[in-house]
Amino acid sequence: MGSLLRIGALALCALASGCGFLQVDQHMRRLDVAVYFTGIVQTERDARGPIVVVLYTKDGDAPQPVYLDVVPRSRGVYHLAAPAGRYGILAFEDVNRDMQRQPGEPVVLYDGTPLGLEAINEPPSATNGLGSIRIPTSTPDVALPAVFGKAYAALLELRNEEFGAQVLIDDARFARKRVLEGLFRPLQFLEEGRAGMFMLEPYDPNRVPVIFVHGVGGSPRDWEYVIDKLDQSRFQAWVCFYPSGVPIGLSALLMSNALDELHYRYGFATSIVVAHSMGGVVARGVFNIIEREGRDPPVHHVVTISTPWQGHAAARWASFGPTRMPGAWLDMAPDSPYLRELAEVHRPADIRHTLFFGYGGPSPIVPGNNDGVVSLQSVLDPAVQSRADFVYGFDESHNSILRSQELVDKLAQQLLR
Repeated sequence: MGSLLRIGALALCALASGCGFLQVDQHMRRLDVAVYFTGIVQTERDARGPIVVVLYTKDGDAPQPVYLDVVPRSRGVYHLAAPAGRYGILAFEDVNRDMQRQPGEPVVLYDGTPLGLEAINEPPSATNGLGSIRIPTSTPDVALPAVFGKAYAALLELRNEEFGAQVLIDDARFARKRVLEGLFRPLQFLEEGRAGMFMLEPYDPNRVPVIFVHGVGGSPRDWEYVIDKLDQSRFQAWVCFYPSGVPIGLSALLMSNALDELHYRYGFATSIVVAHSMGGVVARGVFNIIEREGRDPPVHHVVTISTPWQGHAAARWASFGPTRMPGAWLDMAPDSPYLRELAEVHRPADIRHTLFFGYGGPSPIVPGNNDGVVSLQSVLDPAVQSRADFVYGFDESHNSILRSQELVDKLAQQLLR
């Protein structure tokens, strides 16, 4: 749907389906007490394989792995997230690339929060959460926690399913029920492994990946018309699916991890991101993460469609009232801390930006000129517009623009640049 204005309708749907605002509040408060571990991980010499970082819980009798991240180089940024609790971190150099720690592979163990590995209480940004992990060349003579069992295998299976699984655009995982779950029960959405970056056909090294990112309350199905018109001889369509209810920074983190993993797995030279509505803000967050990590983005072109760079006035009400509303709503409030942080970091200069917008179907309840959902003042933010390489408007509404033949034609032209 890609529409903050329709959040009220979605809320009514959620209430009708048995997910009342009390449940929404409970899910949001669970997110509030989640903890994140993030920072630099590196080997003392050039890595012979990827670095695997495993977060495991220490609350029970036996250690249980709850989250893992993979850094496909000798130095990079790791990101781990979990409910509040007592954790340890195990990181190893996966020399034989089997995702299992084998005897002789360099490893380091952090049992608690010393050595700078402090948990933070919100998704990582440019100003928080940088704990350093250094993997020594020699293997320490220490007893390692038994984390590589069935639970670890399940984590690996879930990761493979989330990053690069082949699906159909009408797959049941993209159904409206799942969209509402991602909006109002996002932790359940994440725990069941519904988020990820998916391929619509087998990977082809001779075609450029085009990654489609939906907006709030949307799904990959929103792109069906556009994808159907894509030049299949040059491009291959991938789709990103994330829970709209989590803070945008967390959605950007999920997308960044997926992109990094697939780039490592397939080694594609470049890719293109096409994003609608809030999806453009998510994509911009990905580039900020990549910039902060100091790595080259495997993307040369981003196309944003009807993205409200200045937020949406309707999102302001999310911070009022006794219940805790989805984090993305708070982030999309004008002048929110997240939007301010995005504006402070310019996109990498070597990434082309095409800015598409609609001006048809204006709504009287949206201030000023608008596309029926977002104001043109927000979409055509002067700072963003001035740095865009190409700007073009369509006589379409916020949602009909994704079914516009004119947009398909202009997009085809821009993808070849």
